[in-house]
Amino acid sequence: MCHRLRTVSFRIKDTMDEIQAFRFLRRRRERERHQQFIQRNRNRMRSIRDKSDPFTVSDDIFKELYRVNKEMARGLVEELRPHMVEARRSTAIPIELKVLCALHFFGLGSYQKSAGSDSNLGLSQSSVSNAIEEVTAALNADEVLAKWIHFPLMQGERVRLIQKNYQSFGFPGVIGYMDGMHVAIKAPKDEDNLFLNKNSYHSINVMIVCDSEMIILNCLGRFGGSNHDSVIWNESTVKEVLVDVWASGEQCWLLGDSGYPHQPWLQTPILNAPDGSPEALYNTVHVQARSAVERCIGLLKARFRCLLRNRVLEYSPIKAGRIVNACAVLHNMCLKGGLKDANVLLEEPGEDSVLPEPLPREQMPQIALLQEARAVRQRIVNRLQP
Repeated sequence: MCHRLRTVSFRIKDTMDEIQAFRFLRRRRERERHQQFIQRNRNRMRSIRDKSDPFTVSDDIFKELYRVNKEMARGLVEELRPHMVEARRSTAIPIELKVLCALHFFGLGSYQKSAGSDSNLGLSQSSVSNAIEEVTAALNADEVLAKWIHFPLMQGERVRLIQKNYQSFGFPGVIGYMDGMHVAIKAPKDEDNLFLNKNSYHSINVMIVCDSEMIILNCLGRFGGSNHDSVIWNESTVKEVLVDVWASGEQCWLLGDSGYPHQPWLQTPILNAPDGSPEALYNTVHVQARSAVERCIGLLKARFRCLLRNRVLEYSPIKAGRIVNACAVLHNMCLKGGLKDANVLLEEPGEDSVLPEPLPREQMPQIALLQEARAVRQRIVNRLQP
């Protein structure tokens, strides 16, 4: 009897061991199948990316998709590499693809793929969004901004700009041209009234200063669309620099429209100048020269269409301002790199702009300052006479 019980016990134990072994083998096979699935998916994604190599398309299509040529794109990748996360895993997105995804977004202003092309290179929506954020941050790195957007702080730099601008338009003493640019954003969660502009859409009001070749010298995009251009100017570092330069005895100025206060270092048009008068000639030359910043803004928005009103940046005001900075850096890269804008269609005049508002009374310059500004302007009027 005891022998039979021991035999039954051994058989039960053997059966339990077999069941456990079966379960172990089944779990191992499941893990192996899962790992095989992951590896097949990794290989598939890598194959998609390899087949979607954007550098194999024609130069014209490449510029249409990414707004820069291949050489410029490769240079941009290397310049941003120190400011980005290097891919370590085999499935990580290479920096090259991150940069191109961001360029594609900046150029089109949407996450949608271009018709007939795999412009997002097989990446998911979240991967594209992360790439845009990382590349935008890299383009906003202090080192990158300082290299590509530079206001003249040294006298020699200002002298060269004055000479270049005078050769272009014949207006003396000018170091740059200034205007405001509204960039549409989604309504912020907090204090959305600060971003509602007079055209009844939410925006940030960006102060742009450029030279006669449309190179951006300063880009200030941290103010809501409800702010008047003059308010932004009075809060800007550029104004502080020019006030100090003027106090040192150096005479140079920016040109701005009638939405800005007339100051010695900021020359504006003469209101109600009689036809055929010296003042009318001043206005004519002023308008011709100031067209540089209008063309600059037009080209910036046409090349990087995420800044257009009908695109609406779906970001917070701070992130939207960083995107504007990124596009300004790329704009200067394109111009300094000699990239032709033949394929960039400029918007119709006034289609995407907010007209200058009358200068608020509280922004009017003090009497003594206004008199000094008018004396400077009169000297310019006299100098422009044939």
